[in-house]
Amino acid sequence: MTAAILVEEVRTVVNAELDGSGTILRGHPGAVSLPVRSSNDYRPILDQSTLCVAWKGKSLHLGHTRAFAFLERISRRPNQYVTHLDLLREVWDDEELAVATIRSVVRHLRRRLREGGMGELAAAIHGHNGRYILEL
Repeated sequence: MTAAILVEEVRTVVNAELDGSGTILRGHPGAVSLPVRSSNDYRPILDQSTLCVAWKGKSLHLGHTRAFAFLERISRRPNQYVTHLDLLREVWDDEELAVATIRSVVRHLRRRLREGGMGELAAAIHGHNGRYILEL
C-alpha cells in the first residue's frame, strides 16, 4: 500500500469521527481538535504502481499515458499555474513539441475523467495563455 493511499484512509477515518466543530466524538479524554476539510479540499491521489487516479471515492485507470503524467504534474501543486514550457520539459521531455499537443492531451484527459464519473475533477483543470492549473 502506498503512503498516499494510507494517508487518505487515515484522513477518511478521522473525518468520519469528527463533528462539525472539528472535535473527535468518541469521548477521548484529551479530544483533539482538527480542522474539518470539505471534500473540495482533497487533491486527487495518483498511484504510480497502478497508474490510477482516485478522487472522492472513485478510481479510474489512466494507464501509462501522457494524460496520467500531466495530471500527476499539475496535482503536485494545485491552485498554482504550470507553464507549457515546464510541462513540455517535465512531462514530454521535449521543448520542441507544439502547444497544441498539450491541449490535445488535456481534452482527452477531461473526457476520460468525465466518463469515469469525475466530472468535477475534469472541470477543475483550466488552461489560460499557455499555463495550466488544477483549481481545487
